[in-house]
Amino acid sequence: MNRSPFLFGIVLALAISCSESRVTRAPVSVAPTAEAKPMDTEAVAATVALDTHLFERYVILGSSASAGFNIQLDTGAPTRLADYFEAGLFTGSKLAFDGSTEMTFLDPEGIAGKAVTRALAEDPTLVIGADFLFWFFYGAGGPGNTLAFRRERLEAGIALLDQFDCPVLVGDLPNMAGAAGGMIPIASMPPADSFDDANSRIRAWAASKANVIVVPLAEFNEIVGKGEPLRVGDFTWDPAVMGGLLQADQLHPNLAGCAVLATQIMHSLAQARGASLDGIMMTNPEDLADAVDDLVTSR
Repeated sequence: MNRSPFLFGIVLALAISCSESRVTRAPVSVAPTAEAKPMDTEAVAATVALDTHLFERYVILGSSASAGFNIQLDTGAPTRLADYFEAGLFTGSKLAFDGSTEMTFLDPEGIAGKAVTRALAEDPTLVIGADFLFWFFYGAGGPGNTLAFRRERLEAGIALLDQFDCPVLVGDLPNMAGAAGGMIPIASMPPADSFDDANSRIRAWAASKANVIVVPLAEFNEIVGKGEPLRVGDFTWDPAVMGGLLQADQLHPNLAGCAVLATQIMHSLAQARGASLDGIMMTNPEDLADAVDDLVTSR
């Protein structure tokens, strides 16, 4: 597989059966001295498989990570988060709409609002919005680039997602200071001390909604940014052995990073519903990255 050596970063994310003839590699061993830090949403022991009805008409909403920004540098072909679900899901499923785009930063309310309207028309069974709220809090802000404006715009993003009755997976807000001055203009970075309150707001909203599940992008980014091993479900990714998960811009996930993100999204969903991913989706990110590479290069 053509795997890019990019150092990582981010990261938020599903749907055709994988071919039985696909070759599955044995998991790579983690360095004995590496201590993997589990995510808060580590998969729970469950005997009931995740409800396959969830994937009958799923939609993806989000920004550049979900749109697969520059992952084609790894695969040689356009690659999106949706491809990870197509390649990784074992159950019958249908991507009803992919509204993710790299252009969200230009007009979060307008661009994301139109995507939400289109998604609602599909009567979705699941919404995957790992990085949907990102540019509602980042970005140039309003007059004076005020924190108050960022908070108002975050509320606007939450209100858009509040229109869905089906399960909604939404990422919290990672502090991408490592990309400031590069892919993220300095003026677009929220104050460092504003993330805790913003993420508390997202989690409070999710706690008040039976259908909303938070994907821990902030914790994901913190662990990966430190170069520490990361455990997602039963799988440990050790960057010292397997490589980084972000592109050189320190903002967007590479081929492997998006595979880890996709499996984390699914583990978040399974844990929230007290279910297992057995027989539902690949949970080995290395195998998933290989499957996606095969999928997009065969088109």
